[in-house]
Amino acid sequence: MENLFEKGCLVQLSASVWRAARKIKPEQLSDMAVSHEWLSATKKLVDPDSLKPINSVVGFARSYLSGVSLPFPIQGMVFVPKEMISRVDGRLEKFKGEFNDTVEEFLGDYDRLREVASVQLGELFNEMDYPVDVRSKFAFLWRFIILEVPNGKAGILAPEVYEREKDKFIRTMEEARELGIQALREDFAGMIGRITERFSNGNGSKPKIFKNGTVTNLYEFFETFKERNIFMDDQLAELVERARGILGGHSAEAIRSNDDLKDSIRSGMEDVEKAMAEILSMPRRKIVMN
Repeated sequence: MENLFEKGCLVQLSASVWRAARKIKPEQLSDMAVSHEWLSATKKLVDPDSLKPINSVVGFARSYLSGVSLPFPIQGMVFVPKEMISRVDGRLEKFKGEFNDTVEEFLGDYDRLREVASVQLGELFNEMDYPVDVRSKFAFLWRFIILEVPNGKAGILAPEVYEREKDKFIRTMEEARELGIQALREDFAGMIGRITERFSNGNGSKPKIFKNGTVTNLYEFFETFKERNIFMDDQLAELVERARGILGGHSAEAIRSNDDLKDSIRSGMEDVEKAMAEILSMPRRKIVMN
């Protein structure tokens, strides 16, 4: 069995943001002519917009981690190739700094936000709804994890339990391999599809705008593909190199302003798109987990 954890490790990112909401008690809804079984209501404890910057940082961090990792069949964990671990750790440190900065901004405005809430909520305002240490409601943490085959020699597990857990571990590694290959293929196919879609005229109207992000996202994929292709998907690697050559390092602006270049890239990317469609249509062995 191939040892996946010689190629990298798992990353688990945990982030919590104060929900700043409370259920309204049933007795406070007593004046409403609706059965309590059919109605539940919550009240916002502070202006929801005040928490958006914090949630945005968490969203960007999760999006970044998804873009540089491979999926793993354990909820909340992704697999990061070993060549990228230091880079990922450094980037998460930056996200943590941004997270802490936005939390401090919120805390600095907390008293004012609570005063505004007391006016807006009126009789529904309750000082007891607000935590004394609201800072403890925010956290941004991550850890690197390596799994190992259960050790049957220690005598802790009964032989039948050891064999069962060993079999589960092997199947998990197999599924991780299948998920990793398929995720890279689908990511690449999606990006190629967005590029070729930009060359179409939609419903016969004006040509669609060739946006910068359409190209930069593909270049970012090129940069991390070699490290993420830990299962040596040669078919995909060949098409990625072909797409890289077709784009030739040109920016979206250069493509927009040069019709000959646009036609050349359109033709080449359509061929890549067709080849990717064939690869994705190939039957895959389905692995069932207990």
